[in-house]
Amino acid sequence: MRPRQLVLALAGLALFAASCARRGAVDPKAPIIIISIDTLRSDHLPAYGYSSVSTPAIDAFRNDAILFERAYSHCPLTLVSHASVFTGVLPAEHGIRDNLGYDLNPKTHTLAELLKSKGYATGGAVSALVLRGETGIKRGFDFWDDAIDLDPSALSIGRAQRGGDETRAIAEKWIGEQLHSHAAQPFLFFFHIYEPHTPYEPPEPFKSKYGNTYDGEIAAADDVVGKFLAYLREEGVYDRATIVLMSDHGEGLGDHGEDEHGILLYRETLQVPLMLKLPHSAQKRTSVSAPVQLIDIYPTLAGAFGAAPGQGSSLLDVANGNVKGERDVYSETYYPRQHFGWSDLHSIIAGSHHYIQSPKSELYDVMADPAEKKNVLLDNRRVYVALRERIQPFIHAAAAPAAVDEEQKQQLIALGYVGSTVSTAGNVALPDPKENIQKANIIGKAFRAFKNQNYDEVVKLSDALLLENPNMLDLWSLKSKALEKLNRKEDAIAAAKTGMRLSPGNVSFAVAVANLSLQTGRLDEAEAYAKLALKSTPTEAHRLLGEIAIERKDWARARQEAVANGGEKRDRPLSQMLLGRAALGEGKVEEALKDFDEADSTLQAGHRRPQPKLNYYRGDALARLGLSHRSAALQEPHPCLRRRGEEPRGHEPHVLAREGGAHSTFLHRHRRDAQGHRRPQRLEILGRTGPDPFPVRSPVAVARSQLRRG
Repeated sequence: MRPRQLVLALAGLALFAASCARRGAVDPKAPIIIISIDTLRSDHLPAYGYSSVSTPAIDAFRNDAILFERAYSHCPLTLVSHASVFTGVLPAEHGIRDNLGYDLNPKTHTLAELLKSKGYATGGAVSALVLRGETGIKRGFDFWDDAIDLDPSALSIGRAQRGGDETRAIAEKWIGEQLHSHAAQPFLFFFHIYEPHTPYEPPEPFKSKYGNTYDGEIAAADDVVGKFLAYLREEGVYDRATIVLMSDHGEGLGDHGEDEHGILLYRETLQVPLMLKLPHSAQKRTSVSAPVQLIDIYPTLAGAFGAAPGQGSSLLDVANGNVKGERDVYSETYYPRQHFGWSDLHSIIAGSHHYIQSPKSELYDVMADPAEKKNVLLDNRRVYVALRERIQPFIHAAAAPAAVDEEQKQQLIALGYVGSTVSTAGNVALPDPKENIQKANIIGKAFRAFKNQNYDEVVKLSDALLLENPNMLDLWSLKSKALEKLNRKEDAIAAAKTGMRLSPGNVSFAVAVANLSLQTGRLDEAEAYAKLALKSTPTEAHRLLGEIAIERKDWARARQEAVANGGEKRDRPLSQMLLGRAALGEGKVEEALKDFDEADSTLQAGHRRPQPKLNYYRGDALARLGLSHRSAALQEPHPCLRRRGEEPRGHEPHVLAREGGAHSTFLHRHRRDAQGHRRPQRLEILGRTGPDPFPVRSPVAVARSQLRRG
C-alpha cells in the first residue's frame, strides 16, 4: 500500500472509531433529560423481573437503553437523594440531610450550573413540595416549576404533591418553547413525578385494575412517562437526546416492618431502577450487573463537558468495564433521629455484602439473600470488621435541621425556643429503629385515622406514643392537626409549640402556630410565627402574612404579600385569591371578581383541586356587583353560573346580595305576564354567617340548584 493510501486508510479508521465513540457517549450539543419517578423500587418493574404490574412505556424505554441491575440510592428521602444526583456528591458534602430544615451547600456545584455555563437552557418541573427551589435544589436552572399549593389538610410537607400529568404539561410547554425559539439552544430538563409515593390512590383505569395499591400507582406513573416520551418522539427530541430514567429511593412495603421509607436502610428502600438512553439508542438492550450509585449520574453527564467526576464514576465507564476493583456504595438516614428520637443509620454495599451500622449492626449477602432475611454478621466476622472500618470515613454527623441565621435566631429567642433542641450529638445512645419499627406502624395507623377523620383516635394514639417517647416530632404535628379538627384550638397551639421547643428550626410548627393563632384572632402572634417561615417556605409564609393583613384591613400590605406569595408570575390561585380579597376590602369589586375568576381558571387549567372558599368569595363579589350593576347582571349571567353548560335555559340569575351581615342569594327567574312581558320573580337563599358561611355548597352552587328546580 502506498504511503498516501495508508495515511487515508488510517485517517478513515480514526474517524470511524471516533464516530463509534460518539455513538456510545453523551452528545454535548443535544438535549439531556432526567426523568425521576419518586419512590419506585426496582423489583416492582417488569424490566427487573416483576410480573404483577404492566409498564409498557418503561419496558419500551428499556429496549432503547442500558439497564443497571444494581443501582443504589444514598438516602431514602426525596430531597437528599436528588441533591446527590444533581451534585455527584454524598449528603455530608452537599449539606442536605433531610427533606426539611437543610439547604444545598453554596460551595457545591450542580449539573444545571455546569450545563448552563456551556450554553444549555436549563429547566425543571417537580411534583412534590419537598423539592421546592428555596432549598437550593434549583440552582443553575433557568426555569424551575414547583408551584404546588400546600393542601391545608396535608399531614406533612412530604405529602404536598401534584399529579404527574399536571407536571408533564408544564414540562412539555417549556420544552416546546425551547424547540420553537428563534435562538434555540440545547437544553437540560429535569422531569419529576411523585407517583407512586403515598397515598396510593391511582386514577382510573389503574384503580379498577390494581386497586388502591403501590402497583396501581406504578402503572399510573408509567402512563405519565409514556405520554411524556411520546411527546419527545413527536417533537423529534427522543432519538438524539440522552435520557436518564431513575428513582430517588424505594419503598418498604412491610418487608422489614417499614411500610414506607426513610427509617430503615434495607435493599427495598435503597435499590432503584436506573436506565440510560444514549443518542440514537447506542448500546441499547444491554444490562450492567456491577453495582452503581446515584452519584454516578453526574459524572456520566458532566463528563461530556470535561468536568471533574465528583465522588462517583461515569455509568458508561462502569458499563464498558473501565472501572476496576470493588466500589463502596454508602447510604445514610438521619430521619429516625430527627423525627422519632431513634438512632441514625449508615450502610455500605461492597461487592455482594451489605453492612448496616446501627446500635445492633447487621450484615447481609445480597447476592445469595436479596431479600436480606438472614443476618450473617456472626458467621462472617472478617467481612463485618472490614466493612465496619471502611464505613467510618463516610460518616459525618448531621447538623441540627434548619440552621438558624441571625435574624431567625433573634425571632426564635423572642419566642423562647433557642437552646431547647433535640440532641444530635453522636455519643448519645438512642434506640435502634428496627426494634421500634412497629411503633412507626402505629404512627402510620394514627395518620390513617386522621385521613378517615377519626380525630379522637388520632389524639389517643399520639398521646400513648408521646408518653413513651416525647421526641417524635411528626406526632406532635399530627396531634396538633387533630386537635384543630376537634376545635380544640388552644390545645392544638400548645402541641405545636411543644414540637417547636423540641426542634426550634422546624418551620412546619411555626406555620401551624401561625395558622392557629390567625384562627383565634391573635394576629401579633400569628405574624411573629409566620415570619419564622419566610426563609424556608416563603410561599406559605407570605400567604399567612397576607391573611393577617386582610384581618387588619391593611389592604396595601395584603396586596404586597399576595404578590410575594405568587412569585414573579403570580399564577398561584392562593395569590390571586388574596389579591381579590384585598380588592374587595378596597371596594374595587370588579377587580376582585377578575382576580377570583383568574384563580378559578388557573385551577381548572392545571386540573388542580378546588380551593376552599373560592366560590364563596366570587359569590360575595357578585353580590356587591348586583347591588350596583343590577341591569348588567340581568343582561348577561356571570360566566361562573354558566360554566360547563350548567345554566338552565330561560333563566337569568341575579346573584348574591349582602344584607345585615348575612349572605343572601337572589335569583331572578323571568316569566311572561298576561301581556306577554317578561317579569323577574325573586327567590332568596340566606346563608349563615361565620368563617365559612357555605362550608358544603357555595352560593353559586345553591343558585344553580334553585334554578334547576325553577
